[in-house]
Amino acid sequence: MISYKIELNSNPVKGTKDYKLMLRITYMKEHARITLDYAVKKNQFNPKPSQNQYIRQNNLKYALINNYLDNKIEEAKEAARQLQKENKLISARSIRQRLLTSKSESFYEFSEQVVQQLKKNNRIGNYKKYKSLIEKMKEYTKQEDLTFQEIDVKFLNNFQAHLASKGNAQSTITGNLRTIRALIYRAINEGLIEQGKNPFFSFKMKFGKVDRVRLNEQEILAIENLDLPYGQLIWHVRNVFMFSYYTAGMRISDVLMLKWHNIQNGRLIYRMHKTEKLHSLKLTEKAKSILSFYDQKNPDHYIFPFFNPEVDYSEAYFQYNQLSAKTAIINKYLKLIAKKADINKKISTHTARHSFADIARKKTNNIYNLSKTLGHSDLKITEAYLASFDEEAVDSTIDDVFK
Repeated sequence: MISYKIELNSNPVKGTKDYKLMLRITYMKEHARITLDYAVKKNQFNPKPSQNQYIRQNNLKYALINNYLDNKIEEAKEAARQLQKENKLISARSIRQRLLTSKSESFYEFSEQVVQQLKKNNRIGNYKKYKSLIEKMKEYTKQEDLTFQEIDVKFLNNFQAHLASKGNAQSTITGNLRTIRALIYRAINEGLIEQGKNPFFSFKMKFGKVDRVRLNEQEILAIENLDLPYGQLIWHVRNVFMFSYYTAGMRISDVLMLKWHNIQNGRLIYRMHKTEKLHSLKLTEKAKSILSFYDQKNPDHYIFPFFNPEVDYSEAYFQYNQLSAKTAIINKYLKLIAKKADINKKISTHTARHSFADIARKKTNNIYNLSKTLGHSDLKITEAYLASFDEEAVDSTIDDVFK
């Protein structure tokens, strides 16, 4: 006898307390599972429902989701009936495969579902990146639909050439191709296409040179010692940049969102915006000196005056747009600061992080400690990050050999 049951994934969706719903198919003690479109909190899920009411009424969409789950179970039952009619082997896996292969082969349709899921999960940066890619592909293909089968090596080469003709930098082109690759791998994992049909087995991506602008210690001091009008915007921009540098290259999104309760007993404790990891580091005297310029009365107020404490920034899309706007303003003033400091480099908010990493690697041989200080989740990320600074090491070796 075949049984069908709805259950929760064992791990929550990254960055949330929601768990993906799954359809479990059981036949002859064999199980096969399919990940479904919705995610709910544990207290909203009823593992032993009456009349298939898996989602409790404390979820506002309980009726919609329960109806969706009923339909998914019926689709699974219909898949089993079709296999039986065709005299094909019936197993939990074969039913699952029939369900998956009956899905649309449209790359655009699949991609739009992924985009909406990213938005729903408040992953706004990825949401915009994927949405931008789909728009570029539609502009290139000039058609409303595109199947996975049409995305072959020839298509990828032509699309790459098209992006180059539009003036896209190689790093941007490679980023777009990586997003296509991520979508294809996701489709493979969901059983929409076969692994052997992955065009990236044969297609080779080009990688442009990564130019991470960084400053040396003399240039850092030149910015720090600039005589800027106290309390004006350019003065605050310099403070944010220097605070980022003195807190191990803290990302600008984290600096701007810092509140006074993140300062505890001489330490900076915060959850990184990009990775959602908790990070803690000792505050240097220079960092403390910058903090001393600002009002510390309310622990729930932002440290730097770029965000209004009376405004609710919790909605992810609004927060992302506000961070982007503030970062653009800061970058504009950093160009002026560089000019005032006689620095002939195109600096940005990222420059503080790059500068710290480059200076730190020259002063320490412990890449593991440096990786943790930068807040990287994997040592390989740090190695790849630092690799872009190796041009100077190469030049130094050439000078040593041929001097």
